This record gives sequence, structure tokens and C-alpha cells, in this order.
Amino acid sequence: MQLSMLEKLHQEDILNPQHPSIFFQHKNYKILIYRLFSKHTKHSDILKVESHSFIIDNENSIFTYNKLHKEFTQIDDYKALYTILDKLVDKTMEEIENHVELIEELEENIYDNKDSIQIWFKLKKEMVRMERLLSQASKAHMEFIRSSEEIKHDNELRTEFEDIEEHLNRIYRYTAMNITKLDNIYNLYTIMANENMRKTMLFLTIISAIFLPINIVVGFFGINTEGLYFSGNPNGTNFVASIMIGLFLSFMLLLFFKRNKFY
Repeated sequence: MQLSMLEKLHQEDILNPQHPSIFFQHKNYKILIYRLFSKHTKHSDILKVESHSFIIDNENSIFTYNKLHKEFTQIDDYKALYTILDKLVDKTMEEIENHVELIEELEENIYDNKDSIQIWFKLKKEMVRMERLLSQASKAHMEFIRSSEEIKHDNELRTEFEDIEEHLNRIYRYTAMNITKLDNIYNLYTIMANENMRKTMLFLTIISAIFLPINIVVGFFGINTEGLYFSGNPNGTNFVASIMIGLFLSFMLLLFFKRNKFY
């Protein structure tokens, strides 16, 4: 089969390495494209997404397009197509499992890791992307098996392709569930951050309450006028300190009695 045998727009779809999942029926052929995930290298944090294109002609011959060599390769039969799709879905499932492990690790260390919020944003972005692509792939696969007479009239093939459909739907739901989990983690992080801020503000309020009277007294006695209290008394500093300590202790006792509801 030659690429030139396809409509121009369909040629562009086949050549596009990022084309979304789709199933399309032409009078001379069917186009089936899956956009799924593959393993990314250890040196890259970017999730790799690839589009895999298949053409089925009116004689039920199946071809896949190799973008690297820019040529079509014929697939033996629907059984071979099932094997290819099953491996693609397994790779996708493996990538999702890897991200779920990262989500669980984030949940355990949400407040200990200073980069938690950056990790959260990255995981949320990737999981939302997975959910969208899985939804498209599941829809395209369902349309394909519903339109294929070859699959409908072969119980074994129908079972195998419906199994792929079930796997796509299951990992789609699994992805949606973990997106909800990420939202709950973010809510937990927000609550913990707010609680920490509340404690900090309480501490600063207490410190302000302690030092505000001292500042008032220091300001009063720092006025450059005659006749200030204790100005000629050699023990004036001790008197002022005693008064401040007495006021502080009185305030603390009042607070203690109020909290313990002694009155």
C-alpha cells in the first residue's frame, strides 16, 4: 500500500506524530489512529506520547505506517493487530502506574518536601493529559470494533478487542480517580499551610502584646521634659521594671483563668 492512495487530508493525519485518537471510514479504507503513551527515558521527565496509525482496506488487509521509515507495513491479520494494541495499552498502563506511585509518594511527604507544590502541579498536568487522551482512545476503539464485521462475527476476536476496550475504560477511570486524589492532596496542603500561618500570626500577636506596653513606657519616659516619674530616684528603673512584670503576670493570670473557665 502506498501513502498516495489516501486522501490528502488523511495523508496529513497519518504523518502527524501527535494526531489525536480517531476512527474514520472512507469508501476505500478505514483509518484507525491511537494516541497513547510510551516509556520515557530516565534522563527526561517529559511523558512521551505517540500516535500509531493503522489502515484497513476493503479486502480487510491491515497496514500500519512506520513514520521513521516512511512506509506501510502489512499486518498479518486482526489477531496480530490485537497483539500490537494490547502492548500499546500495557505501556500506557505502566506509565500511569508510575505516576500513581509518584502521587502516593507526594501524599506521604506533602509537608516535608519543599518542592511539593511544584511536584503537584506537574502531576496534575500529566494526569489530566492522560485522562483526555485515554477518553479519545477509548472512543475511537469502541467505534472501530462496533463497525468491524470481521470482529463481530468472530467470538474470539470480539472478546479480545472488547478486552482492550475494557482496559482502556478501566485505566481511564483509574486516572480520573487519581486526579480526584490529587485535588484532595492539594486541599490538605492548603489546610496545613493555613494552620501554620494561623500559628505564626498568633505568635506575632502575643509578641506584639508583650512589647507594646514596654514601648509605651519607654516612649513616655523618653520625653525630654521636667518632672517625670522616678526621674530623680536612683531606684526608678527597678520600680518601672517591677510594675511591668506585675502587669504582665496579671495579664497571664487573667488569660489562664479565662481559658480554664474559673469564672
